Amino acid sequence: MARAIDLRRIPFVSRLATRYERLSLRARIAGTMIVLVAIAGTVLSAWAYLADERLKRNITFDLLSEELTHYEQRMRVDRGAEPLRSARLSIYRSSDLAELPRHIAMLRPGDMHRVRSEGRLLDVLVRDGDFGRLYITYDVTTHARQELLAILVLVLGVAAIVTLAGLAAVAISRRLVEPVTALADRLTQIDPEQRHVRIGAQFAGNELAPIARSVDAFMERLDGFVEREQSFTATASHELRSPLAVMRGAVELLEAHAADRPSAAKALARIQRAVRDMSEFTDALLALSREQHAGTASDSHCDVHAVLARVVEDQRSVGPDRHIVLDVADDGSLNVAAPESMVAMTISNLVRNAIQHGTGTEVRCESRGRELIVSNAGSLPADDLSNATYRFTTHPAGHGMGLYLVRRICERYGWSVRLENTPSGVTATVQF
Repeated sequence: MARAIDLRRIPFVSRLATRYERLSLRARIAGTMIVLVAIAGTVLSAWAYLADERLKRNITFDLLSEELTHYEQRMRVDRGAEPLRSARLSIYRSSDLAELPRHIAMLRPGDMHRVRSEGRLLDVLVRDGDFGRLYITYDVTTHARQELLAILVLVLGVAAIVTLAGLAAVAISRRLVEPVTALADRLTQIDPEQRHVRIGAQFAGNELAPIARSVDAFMERLDGFVEREQSFTATASHELRSPLAVMRGAVELLEAHAADRPSAAKALARIQRAVRDMSEFTDALLALSREQHAGTASDSHCDVHAVLARVVEDQRSVGPDRHIVLDVADDGSLNVAAPESMVAMTISNLVRNAIQHGTGTEVRCESRGRELIVSNAGSLPADDLSNATYRFTTHPAGHGMGLYLVRRICERYGWSVRLENTPSGVTATVQF
């Protein structure tokens, strides 16, 4: 069995197919219709022209053959009969070859030939018979001019049909693609934060109605997921606030009674820090569950430098084996329009990850302008840099909830966070 030819391997066809695929749907529909009409019109016109030429050639051949036969019959009656000579039709005998141009006299018998002689176009039939070789010429110059005019009219007709087909194809393709465009525009207009949006009614009775219903079913499920997540987050956050407040009050009471016992005071300080971290985590979850627009101005303001100093001090107590270097530029405070719990959550997660996953003993926390830079020793594979907003670790298995919250908080308040390899290690940068 012969193997199928893969036309896409031909460079020209491959380039043409690539350009075709880059066109819009409407352009592809219209272009395909125009090409099909052009090919059909050209093929039909060529077939009609060739059939007409063949028919006219057969008629001319029969006419010339009949004239030669009639002349031979006359010669049987009168061998001295003169051949027919007219403005368009002439018969020549072997004895009249001197009157014929050489290129006509050299034609072979049996077939009809079309030759040009002295500015005229002639159909010539040569035949050998009982009275020698006979030549008959038929002047078709006028017919040839008429044929050229007919071909021109045919070409113009095909061009007109293709033009009309092109206009119709553009209009039809616009009507065909219009529902798709309307569906795409409608989906683009949907606000991700808007709930209970349905588009099925808009496309009822349309070819895209099944797609619209599928989109509605997906959005209904998505609304359910979002509502359950927000409800759970908000409920859990509120439920956690009460026991945390009780724990904070109890720790403060114990601290007052254990002021003269350093060992107990140190343990209570750790409990106090844990309670504060849990409170900040709860506040972050509660704020994120409200679906506030990113970059929305907040009524709360805080000093990043003050939060950074507190977080670094807390992490020093948690990880005494790691050396944390705090480098804050002496150019004033860095104030941001965000609750302190959000800033603390962002900074503490970055510093904590740098401590836990760094390969060296030193972690650097620097503040330059409106940038906070946290770096540790180590490196990340190039593939992991694309997950910078999800993970800040030098270990492939490093991940967790903390850096997911960092990304969400930065998105909420219009900050940016990036992770990159530097000569000194892995660096996380937050642009406030």
